[in-house]
Amino acid sequence: MTKDTKEIIIRTLLNIASENEKLTIEEISKRSHITRATIKRNFKAGVPAIVEYIYLNIVDEVNERLLQYKCEEVSLELLADILLPVLWQHKEEAHIIYSSQLPFRLIEPVSDRTWKWAEKRFNFLIKEHGLANYFTAQELLKYFNAQLITVLTLWLEADIPIHLDKFRPKFMFFMNASINQLIFKGIKKKT
Repeated sequence: MTKDTKEIIIRTLLNIASENEKLTIEEISKRSHITRATIKRNFKAGVPAIVEYIYLNIVDEVNERLLQYKCEEVSLELLADILLPVLWQHKEEAHIIYSSQLPFRLIEPVSDRTWKWAEKRFNFLIKEHGLANYFTAQELLKYFNAQLITVLTLWLEADIPIHLDKFRPKFMFFMNASINQLIFKGIKKKT
């Protein structure tokens, strides 16, 4: 399948999802004028495979920049500087993925793509915080990614997401605040 054909399938899926229509290979085929057999040959698992392809292309673009650093060198500020511009560039696709009813697993693909890079750091964190009896390093990475995706979803599922420059301080706030602080104790202003 040519890149153009894949792009047509992806755009068609995103258009259907944005209309909140039922997503099927038949509907994608009808609207894109690409045969069901061609779509299925390239996306064997159907609609979920197309959605995962879109999402993992965004993840891979982030990783291309992120993996230039050692995991332990990546601060939250650097993560924001790498991640937010890529998501802003793909805000339309991300908005549809985060806000529609697309069949989609957010955490596993991200954790799988970054595990080898993050393994040493997250194994260290498990030991550092005495979590070995409770969690594995991979589970801790999934927990971090779940928090990250939750914060990004708050941003990107909005009908009109605020510009990334305005979102960055909110991203930093939510990623630095614990649920305990936010909900049960409140955030105390520094004086």
